[in-house]
Amino acid sequence: MACEPEVTVLVEKGSIGFSAAHFSIVETGSEPLHGHNYQVSLRARGPLRADGTVIDFGILKAALRAECDLLDHRMLVPTASPEVAVSEPAAGEVEVREGGRRFLFPASDTRLLPVRNTTCECLAEMLLARLRERLGEAPVRLELTVEESPGQGATVTEP
Repeated sequence: MACEPEVTVLVEKGSIGFSAAHFSIVETGSEPLHGHNYQVSLRARGPLRADGTVIDFGILKAALRAECDLLDHRMLVPTASPEVAVSEPAAGEVEVREGGRRFLFPASDTRLLPVRNTTCECLAEMLLARLRERLGEAPVRLELTVEESPGQGATVTEP
């Protein structure tokens, strides 16, 4: 009996992404506040099902878009970083302190993320975990890429 080959499907559309502001903490300090038009793509690898597909593209696209929509046009703030202090000094406000800087953002425009940094690497890792939660036990192995500009990004693969 021959082994069934695995097939990889790709979801990479210009319409799947988000625009967001952030700062990154790097070895030499921290970057100034800035933003990107992020693009997100996904590969799903698994065996062919009886219907000749690996997984429904519509399910993958809907899950990706839902996660990207949560980040779109927001200020992304890492809450798992020892260098960043986050508080809510008043209703509807988020205060962020990092490296001697103080930012005050409207809470409605801010996403507090459970990551140590808002780099492409950390965003890709977080989005992959959230996508897996949405897809449940679908028998596919996922690989997710976040690009902050064309050709510059990070890819995270499930083990």
